[in-house]
Amino acid sequence: MTPRERELTAIRHEVPDRIPVDRICIETVAEIAAFLGVEPAAVEDELGIDGRLVCPGFVGEKAKRPAGEPLDEWGAPAFPDYGTAHRYPLADAGSVAAIERYSWPDPARYDYDGAARVAREWGAKYAVRGPYWKPLFCRVCSLLGMEDALLAMALRPAVFEAVLERVTEHTAALCERLLAACGDAMPILCLGDDFATQRGLMLSPAQWRRFLKPRLAQLFAIGKRMGKLVWFHSCGDITAILPDLIDIGVDVWETVQLHALPLSPAELKRQFGRHIAFFGGVSTQRLPFASPGEVRAETLRCIEVLGKGGGYICGPDHHIKPDVPPANALALFRTATAFRRPGYTL
Repeated sequence: MTPRERELTAIRHEVPDRIPVDRICIETVAEIAAFLGVEPAAVEDELGIDGRLVCPGFVGEKAKRPAGEPLDEWGAPAFPDYGTAHRYPLADAGSVAAIERYSWPDPARYDYDGAARVAREWGAKYAVRGPYWKPLFCRVCSLLGMEDALLAMALRPAVFEAVLERVTEHTAALCERLLAACGDAMPILCLGDDFATQRGLMLSPAQWRRFLKPRLAQLFAIGKRMGKLVWFHSCGDITAILPDLIDIGVDVWETVQLHALPLSPAELKRQFGRHIAFFGGVSTQRLPFASPGEVRAETLRCIEVLGKGGGYICGPDHHIKPDVPPANALALFRTATAFRRPGYTL
């Protein structure tokens, strides 16, 4: 199989020729390249990674604060911590009218043609997905500040919802344009949003269903209407609303942080494995401290439990950070790509 065929086969709960592997982000590409004696551009192929991410870049003018702090196209801190270290642009917006007066980014000001060129270059071989990090809840937090966003949700829901609705409108338009530009070269609509910790949701399931579920359903429906699979990133323990995500069309859940879940890997597969494919599983929190042998053993455990009958893409459950030894990254990916067993691989 080509990498594209392999990953799409697994997502459709069929058995591929080998377990597909993927990643969110490898921050040690240069170190792995030096370890292997190859060019950095060759690292993902050396690791056997089957998917590729494509996102259109913003081509409008971005502002800067007087202190020189960079802002993104939303006028928010380019690298927010969602806390109190920044001045968030809508922190003082006390009314829906103030929200409506804000200068919202134009979804036409993104390089869809450039993204489509990259998608076409990769799309015949790899499983291309995008636009990826275009969140709803996290975007509201970057505009209001996380604490103020959570307070607004509870105390000023009309204001919270006004911001959320404008973010949703923008994201929907961006997804429509990107998928239309890329066509069959991008078979997966991939989005992400973080609204949980490793102990559970940051908002109640009822709040999630009121504010986020219908808007995520709107975005996922764009992908379904255009014949795409839907891949969704959300960290931490989201098991309280995982059935809801399945209900509104998610085909792949990234990232499966098994150590953070209140149910075992076997129970996760039993309850949800017929309905959704899993990506991740191998703990990046342990990768810096484990031996290559321990990484191999954990990777095999993930495959054995989550991979039977398809429905699993093996990989790290978050970024591979700079403190991960190259030998450990290689142990993860090479263990997965070498695995062969009937019922898991052809």
